[in-house]
Amino acid sequence: MASADDTNEMAQNSYGYGCWNASAWFIGPEQGMGAHESDDLSRRVEAWITLGSNELDDCFQFHKEIKECRWHGENAKLQRTWAKLILTYLEFSGLEKANRLQFQKTEWGFQPSDTCVIELSGLAAHNLTVNRDRRSFLDDRIRHINQKMQECRPQVLVLYGKSDACQKAWKDIAANAETIKTNLSFVELRKSNSTLLAWMPHPVAHGQTNENWTNLGSELRKLAEARRRLG
Repeated sequence: MASADDTNEMAQNSYGYGCWNASAWFIGPEQGMGAHESDDLSRRVEAWITLGSNELDDCFQFHKEIKECRWHGENAKLQRTWAKLILTYLEFSGLEKANRLQFQKTEWGFQPSDTCVIELSGLAAHNLTVNRDRRSFLDDRIRHINQKMQECRPQVLVLYGKSDACQKAWKDIAANAETIKTNLSFVELRKSNSTLLAWMPHPVAHGQTNENWTNLGSELRKLAEARRRLG
């Protein structure tokens, strides 16, 4: 049985899935939980410990450990949040004809992979109204994400959500970044050194369409290609 100390360790040190050296980072407010899960986090904490208490886990391996079978395997279906994020990644990477579900099943947040799928809170919840300690480690987590971004220099970083935590993260991560003008009204774009930064509403927020996320990926690809041409 996971202890309170174990839960605090996960809250502080578990960031999500994939690889820090990926070209594309996606940062959300927190992981969701399935309707079949209670608010108890013991299974997730125990899975995290079993896999090595890492900053980043393999998405497939973690979900296998917690016996969540909906997102991988023969009978997998698209996860609502990931589905739109994957559209952005595929469009940005020039893989727009790739199958989203197949990508989710075999690449999204895997180790190794070209994706880094992380959260501002290390504790999953059904929604933001669920009682979780989202404040104690937030400053340290944002600072660590910022440090890893400066160290690893991803090509793109997409922050999604408009929660207080997301607003704080954007203010800190994009503090000294240069604003990029765009015709896309649903996104704020900036650039920091070699990284393109995008701040979007949450993929499941009202009014968010697949087209928005496809257009974001296309815009990021154009900007990245233009920067490469300029050397």
